[in-house]
Amino acid sequence: MTKSEIVSAVRDFLDSDDWNYDYNDERCFIKCGVNLKCKLQSIQLYVNFNDNGYSVYAICKLNADTEVRNTVNEYLARANYGLRNGNFEMDFSDGEVRYKCYVNTKGLDVIPTEIIDDSISIPCAMFDRYGNGLAAILMGFSDPATEIEKAEEDTR
Repeated sequence: MTKSEIVSAVRDFLDSDDWNYDYNDERCFIKCGVNLKCKLQSIQLYVNFNDNGYSVYAICKLNADTEVRNTVNEYLARANYGLRNGNFEMDFSDGEVRYKCYVNTKGLDVIPTEIIDDSISIPCAMFDRYGNGLAAILMGFSDPATEIEKAEEDTR
């Protein structure tokens, strides 16, 4: 697949699902806001395209303050343990928290709709699942182990 075919496949998926998004043709990325069911309320979603695939980044609108970055990092590491598709990251320089996943399209003629759907919905679902705990950690109201247990108690 060419980069333009990858872009078209993702845009066709988003259009068919009535997503409201902006596409930057010059820098080859999609940007949109996503409402959540957790205390974080919303995230920014970016889809960055390259010649062999694309990356999806769901970015929290709240950055971790310097004094809680180590605690947030522990929370994210606990959340990441056992995840199969994607992971949380934190930039220690500014406290940005995001979830990313990558789709490798090398050798594909078509990207299955299920793969596009997963690549877009999983980052959003992970913020829905772990967002309340992340908010509590960002505000200094709780500890990572307690919040992970709350977030994961319905998945046991």
